[in-house]
Amino acid sequence: MKAVVGALSACVGVFAAFLLQQALPAVHVLHGARFVLVPMIFCYAAMALPFPAMLFTALFTGLLTDLMYLHVVGGRVEIALGCSIVFFVIYGSIASGLRPSYLRGHWWPVIPLSVVGTWAFLFMQFAMISLRREGLVFDQAILWRILAPGLLAGLFVPLLHAAVRPFAGLIPENPWQRTTRAY
Repeated sequence: MKAVVGALSACVGVFAAFLLQQALPAVHVLHGARFVLVPMIFCYAAMALPFPAMLFTALFTGLLTDLMYLHVVGGRVEIALGCSIVFFVIYGSIASGLRPSYLRGHWWPVIPLSVVGTWAFLFMQFAMISLRREGLVFDQAILWRILAPGLLAGLFVPLLHAAVRPFAGLIPENPWQRTTRAY
C-alpha cells in the first residue's frame, strides 16, 4: 500500500515539476540555464520506493519526459522516444541501490545523485541532438546549461526532503494488519 501511494505521489510530483519547470524563467546570471527539477524528484523517489515501484515511476517519468521534449526539426525527431525511459531505469537502479542507506536515515546521498543525474540527463539530450544534427558545437553557454541545473538541483534537494519527510509516517505499511499490544 505504501509503495503504491509513494509511486503515485512521485508521479504527481514529476508532473508538477514539469509544469513548474515550464513556468520558471531562465536564470540570466547562469547564461540562460533553466531549472531542471525532474531528475531530482525522480532520484528522491527512487531512493525512497521499493524497486518495483521505482520501475513504474521510471517508466512514467521517462515517457512523460520523452513527450515533453519531443523535438521535430525538418521532419526528423532529434531526441528519440524511449531514450529517457532507459535513462531513468538505469538512473533509478543506481539510486535504488542506495535505498538501504536511505532507510537507515541517510538521505544526503540524494544530493550528489541529483547533481550527477541532472548532468547526465542534460548531457544525454545534448549528445542526441548533436548526433542527429551531425555536428558538435560545444561552447560556454552549453556548458553552463548542463552544469548549472545540476548544481541548482543539489541546492533544492534539502528543501524537497524537508517538504516530503513529514508525510512519510502518515501512510501505514500495511493498513489491513491489526496491531496488538502486549500489556
